[in-house]
Amino acid sequence: MARRLRPTLVILDEHDLPDLERLHRQHACPVLFYAAGTPLPGMMREAARWGIYDYIVPLKLGAEQAFRLAVLQQLRGAPTMSRTATFSSPLRHVVSAQPQNLTVIGASTGGIMAVEQLVHALRPALPCTLLIAVHLPAHFAISFVKRLQRLTPLPVKIGTVGMPLEEGQIIIAPGGQNMVIKSVQRGPWRVWQIDLSSKPNLSADDPSIDVLMRSAAKVAGPQVLGIVLTGLGHDGTLGAQAIRAQGGRVIVQSQESAAVFSMPGSVIRAGYANDVLPLEQIAEVINQRATLPVPAVRFSPPLATVS
Repeated sequence: MARRLRPTLVILDEHDLPDLERLHRQHACPVLFYAAGTPLPGMMREAARWGIYDYIVPLKLGAEQAFRLAVLQQLRGAPTMSRTATFSSPLRHVVSAQPQNLTVIGASTGGIMAVEQLVHALRPALPCTLLIAVHLPAHFAISFVKRLQRLTPLPVKIGTVGMPLEEGQIIIAPGGQNMVIKSVQRGPWRVWQIDLSSKPNLSADDPSIDVLMRSAAKVAGPQVLGIVLTGLGHDGTLGAQAIRAQGGRVIVQSQESAAVFSMPGSVIRAGYANDVLPLEQIAEVINQRATLPVPAVRFSPPLATVS
């Protein structure tokens, strides 16, 4: 039909996405995406590579006039597309819509103040998803989130089952529970989302830093930056090992800036730390995450030791 009628615009829904590449070969034109719900920013960034310039959501009863006006405006705003344009990547039936980077932070004793200082230093345009696990009981986690919300314009939320990961988002592990990251398929989209694990962890610390870091390393590989801050014990060491094994990067807080150096020191002694930095420098690394090169190698022998 498109080849015969030569339309200036085509409207497709999620079930038609696998046909986009064929449509483009027959007749390249702008595409308006009809979505069952509001797409995540990562979904639209990926879809824009195939000529999708905007989306519409289903009509809500009582808002017919506003719906008509919005759709007409989107139709009139359709861009022109060169007939010789090509897709920047092959079209797949399952579309990746994940954030570019994940940053996982773990802390324990002294960690509340350290995380607050770190979050306060973050820029509003955070180029990654920030996942934070601090050893806290459930009733303290809610007040912790509220304190962080006062320190940054970035959205700060407690992780809940099914919550999708988006760039520029700070997710706090719920107190007393182990938060994990899962890769799931939503229609044609492949996304990362929050889940809670009932499996026991070796350190008996909840929420477990090791469990969160391991799950992040499993789904995101070299896109993960792991950060171990002040704290007693050795939670975070096995998580750092998993991140390094998948080609990710691990930073630990320096002894001079840490209230308790046990957790960072454990990671260093095990040889899993790429860098040992004071808190203010760690914040700057997170801010620059968009321009950092992705590591191309997997885990190598220990790089650092402490006496």
